[in-house]
Amino acid sequence: MKSVNRLNTCCFIGGCIRNSMFLFEEKTPHFNDIKSKVQESAVYLIEKLSVKNFVSGMDIGFEQFAAETILELKERYPQITLEGVLPHEMHSINWSTDQRKKYYSIMEKSDREVLLQYHYTDDCMRKRNLYMINKSKHIIFFKDGTGSIDSLILFTKAKGRNVIVIDSGRITSMNKMIY
Repeated sequence: MKSVNRLNTCCFIGGCIRNSMFLFEEKTPHFNDIKSKVQESAVYLIEKLSVKNFVSGMDIGFEQFAAETILELKERYPQITLEGVLPHEMHSINWSTDQRKKYYSIMEKSDREVLLQYHYTDDCMRKRNLYMINKSKHIIFFKDGTGSIDSLILFTKAKGRNVIVIDSGRITSMNKMIY
């Protein structure tokens, strides 16, 4: 596979956000709001900024949700690709059977899989995020309202990246999202 141009690449960072995972279940009232915001953002990047490559950290919640959305968009935009980035080999070992099935289903349909390291370390998720940010010009963050991702957003902006933030607080309180 040829090298990926950072200007044509977008990554998704949201992680396994335990207190907002319910937002990514189809039966929840905000599911369609989140899905339309992810689709709207991706389509804008594809059509207006010529983004062709999407990268997901493949964590439970937003990152898998975004990866599934990109796989759906591939039917309309066959030129786009999806890369799944794994922080370590045993990343999904403690997930439920359903969570692992979903994960493997997405990875099977992805165009590329990157394993950053074989064993878990305390900084493996940070390394994964830095890998994705360094590879991308555009980053779509899912913010869960805890402030845990705020420093990463500031770091990404300081690196001159285009940042889109989908804020769960806005979704649940006002039924709207922000950029």
